[in-house]
Amino acid sequence: MKKNLTLPIVIVVLLIVGAGVYFLLPKYSQPSQTNNPATGNNIEISNFAFSPSDLVVKVGDTVTWTNKDIVPHTITSDSGTELKSDSLGSGGSYSHTFNQAGTFSYHCSIHTSMKGKVTVQ
Repeated sequence: MKKNLTLPIVIVVLLIVGAGVYFLLPKYSQPSQTNNPATGNNIEISNFAFSPSDLVVKVGDTVTWTNKDIVPHTITSDSGTELKSDSLGSGGSYSHTFNQAGTFSYHCSIHTSMKGKVTVQ
């Protein structure tokens, strides 16, 4: 009797583990390098990356970063002055209006390998 139950139990366990892995692993995507008209002036934070990592906007435009990761991130200017968000939890967002032309490089102060750039024309 025990032998007859072993195979169904193993199959059920494998299905549960497989479903758990599928739903818990992050979905990876390539960050784009330019502004995507479909996303406007929005930057998504996911998989420990800013997407797009390079964004071109006009003077007076507002850029919004939204954290879609499960861990907190920040938006911090490399120069330490223009951009400085609080820690953004999952679903949190930060917006900034760029009132002067220039190139504004930024990073996540928690995960310093995360980098991005906004070019204002």
